[in-house]
Amino acid sequence: MTADNYSLDDIIREFHKEFKEYLKKAGIEIEGVRLRVLESPNLLKELYHMIKTYDIYKLKQELNTIDKSLLEKISNDDIYIINKENLREFYIHEIYLLGQIFNTDNINELNNKILKYIVNRIVYHTENNELVDGIGVPETKEIYIIKDRLKERIDETLNRLGSININGSSIIRLKLPLSDVIYIPLYTEGKNIKEDIAKAYAGNIIIHEAGHHIVDRKKQDDGEFLASALQYIMYIDMHDLLKYPETYKIIKENIQECKEYVGMLAMLGYHTAIGDFQEDLLKYVVNVLKRAPYELGECYANIIIDRNKNLNIKDIVEEVKNLSPLNVINKIIFY
Repeated sequence: MTADNYSLDDIIREFHKEFKEYLKKAGIEIEGVRLRVLESPNLLKELYHMIKTYDIYKLKQELNTIDKSLLEKISNDDIYIINKENLREFYIHEIYLLGQIFNTDNINELNNKILKYIVNRIVYHTENNELVDGIGVPETKEIYIIKDRLKERIDETLNRLGSININGSSIIRLKLPLSDVIYIPLYTEGKNIKEDIAKAYAGNIIIHEAGHHIVDRKKQDDGEFLASALQYIMYIDMHDLLKYPETYKIIKENIQECKEYVGMLAMLGYHTAIGDFQEDLLKYVVNVLKRAPYELGECYANIIIDRNKNLNIKDIVEEVKNLSPLNVINKIIFY
């Protein structure tokens, strides 16, 4: 396997552009959503300090002297890479953007909104949930991708894949770190496996977070379930992977794994209800149940794909919007 280098920033930019074009072609609109790529959650500590110590009057002066057209361009760019060097610039432009969204020029109020919706939320989720590589902020219509965690996941995916020999283009089975059940088909020419995996993983995270804005379900578990279903289907459709027979083979294998997985979930639910788990198994059970909305979403996505040989993604979006984790469990078992 090659260990060639790749630019994750370039991969994210390229995929984001391709995904927007895919949605436009499919007739699906997500108005005003902006992608933010955060180098590391550690930057939020610096942002917190900046917010708490930055002179409000100086900030107002800067906002009044900066060319408004430049402020609007940078603040409304649909992708923004946030690093240590441009953190202050990001803060100033985020103040301007939130001022437009919430129709206020009260700096204290805007500072509190940045702390509440962005800093505190991202810190809480990244510290309390190892599954989080991306976070949506519906109040500001922003998607934050956590870049250093993305890199860790890509390396983890490479380790999961192990050593493979590829001669020419082919479809390989790839299990992403956020799933213990489902494989995705990955098309590769075998020239740079690491870059191909980086594209697949980063792409799935971007689609997943955008999926929350498409389905717009308020309940968190339902939202993760629906976004996961759309993520899997859109990834396959966007890359035209159904033209390969190997994709259907992976789908069939996934469905069988999903049937067994749902049976295991039922058994865990039973033992949880009667409270007869050994203490050393509790952590495992909590981890399985935490992943369940994601796993069930991808499981049912495989059934949707198997049932619809020609995907009409706009119709499928409407079908997915009306699903819930509970109403697909029987469908998976008896499919």
